[in-house]
Amino acid sequence: MDTTLKALRYFMAAVDYGSITKASKQMNVVPSAVLAAVNQVEESFGLKLTTRRRSRGISATATGKILVNRIQHLLDEYETLMSEGVDLREQLTGTLRVGYYAPIAPAFIPRIVRKLLNGNSGIDIKFINCDNHTAQAGLISGIYDVILCVAESMKPDVTYETLTVVSPYVLAPANHPFAEQASVSILELTEQKLILLDLPVVSEYYGQIFNEMNISPEVVCTTTTVEMIRSLVGAGLGCSILHMRPETDISYAGQPVVALPLDPPLRPLKIVLGHLPDNPRRLVKAFVEETRQYFATSEATKLLVTLP
Repeated sequence: MDTTLKALRYFMAAVDYGSITKASKQMNVVPSAVLAAVNQVEESFGLKLTTRRRSRGISATATGKILVNRIQHLLDEYETLMSEGVDLREQLTGTLRVGYYAPIAPAFIPRIVRKLLNGNSGIDIKFINCDNHTAQAGLISGIYDVILCVAESMKPDVTYETLTVVSPYVLAPANHPFAEQASVSILELTEQKLILLDLPVVSEYYGQIFNEMNISPEVVCTTTTVEMIRSLVGAGLGCSILHMRPETDISYAGQPVVALPLDPPLRPLKIVLGHLPDNPRRLVKAFVEETRQYFATSEATKLLVTLP
């Protein structure tokens, strides 16, 4: 069966108006186009759906009347679908799926989505924590609408823009001797116990830095979350190297920590916003724009630890 929606519309117009000529005027086409559509629909179903008399025009047979209701339902459903598609493109409605590989994302994402959620009851946002590769693959496959990740090994199908450039810093217990210093050198960390993130990209970054500096620090703990790092450091179990920080200097365990810039600075990482370029929904556009605006403000600089 190979009947087009156009043919079904012409068929319905012919039956509704009872005339090929009247239907052609309503649809703004030549009568032969309507006649061809009626023939196509009948041939596709293999049924006689209309009775045609020169004096009385065209009318549906008993079988045709059964199918007319179903055809009208199909056309109505199609119009509803297309209308909902327009709403998704033009209105702030629907579900937004954000994949993120940014360990400190909870420190800034709430500020970005606050405007989107306030006053827009038709929005549902799903945040999915993932690694860099999964974020990009998920964006390309349609699992995510937009991603936040590190600019490492970006796939060519992903359109992305740099949100911020983050330099590594040292996190130390508040009672550590480092807390009295203005900065710390990477060589000073060779005498310290380290607690490091064990995540894709970041782990490779640590290895590259240590190889470049020809040092082998003592790593006593690894973990996959920044908050666990901060709690372990706050408990005095060691120092860490991180890239972004929350605004608070207190860990989950209620212990103070201090963030110190590295001097000289080490190679930074780029945090990027990734999306697909083709006709994004208005909700996606709004999230992208809110994210851009946030990282252009002074609030975003509080996430960075830099030399004076």
